Amino acid sequence: MRGKRIQNSEVRSQHKKSTEFCLLTPEFFIFTIVLLLFLSGCSAVTAVNPVTLKQDFMVISEDKELSIGRKVDPEIVKELGYYNDPGLQAYVNEIGQKLVQVCARRNIQYHFKILDSPIENAFAVPGGYIYITRGLLALLDSESELAGVLGHEIGHVVGRDSANLISEGLALQLLTLGSIAAGPTGREMMQATNMLFNSIMLGYGREKEFLADAQGVDYMFKAGYDPLQMTVFQARLSKKGQTPLGYQQYNMTHPDIFDRMGRTAARAKVTLAMDKAKDDIAEHPEGRSRYQKEGIFADEYLTHIDGIAYGPKEQLQHIKIYTAQEGDTVKSVAEKILGDPKRWREIADLNDLKPEDRLFSEEKLKIIF
Repeated sequence: MRGKRIQNSEVRSQHKKSTEFCLLTPEFFIFTIVLLLFLSGCSAVTAVNPVTLKQDFMVISEDKELSIGRKVDPEIVKELGYYNDPGLQAYVNEIGQKLVQVCARRNIQYHFKILDSPIENAFAVPGGYIYITRGLLALLDSESELAGVLGHEIGHVVGRDSANLISEGLALQLLTLGSIAAGPTGREMMQATNMLFNSIMLGYGREKEFLADAQGVDYMFKAGYDPLQMTVFQARLSKKGQTPLGYQQYNMTHPDIFDRMGRTAARAKVTLAMDKAKDDIAEHPEGRSRYQKEGIFADEYLTHIDGIAYGPKEQLQHIKIYTAQEGDTVKSVAEKILGDPKRWREIADLNDLKPEDRLFSEEKLKIIF
């Protein structure tokens, strides 16, 4: 299942070709952060990480973190676009807020927004601002998978990972760029923004990604979702790596997909086993974990994304949800709905199906129009 890896030169080439580049570009994010920090003044402090309970070096106080989020949010929305679907926006926010209620950092306000980008990605910036693209929503198959993605990003906010990353990057610059607060030159500011941007693009690191996954699994379970669905989503990402496009944006910014699959699956199974043991002790009337066969909500999710925009704006298409009938096959649906039986592979890939898979009556399929 291992997909081919894109070489560094290929990644850079893809970035240059894309007008959206990636999540956070120096022009609208890093520049803003550096400017906010140095022009407002900053001081080094240590803070207890609410996830690891260890002392983290922090240049950014929580107040500054929240301020950065408020300032950066409109720039992100301006750059990547706000997806204009109030119903879907409200749905994603509803799922996100449900997870927030069981997370370990509930003293701040969280904001969940869909960006009008075909790139498959989700990310968080300081201060509780979490974004998911319409491209990634089109890839998901259930509400529980959405909860897994949002839970992971909430985990980064809880751990103050972006604020910690910025603090570590700035610590290396304070000695050489101390004059910035008094009036930075263009060259100094460019150096600062480039250094910080490169740090962010390297990602949070293996352990912080694993911690965010673990928190996502826990938050999913506590909110009533099947935690195994996070692994289902990660497995689909690994398959995406085998397409001609190679690893998508989510894979680049959320590394170690195969290691993460093993860890999230193990944590989810342990969580379910412990819950089942509690049920057995309490003589649960159904004789099983209350979440083991529940908490996926696939039909609910597919109903909400019916009609979502798909692909680049220059060649915009939409996803419609088709309900299979008795006797339907992937090929017959392609011929009946799209008028082209050769497009069966497109339907199979989008719905994570194999050619030999039998369609069940009332099963819902995503189809690109």
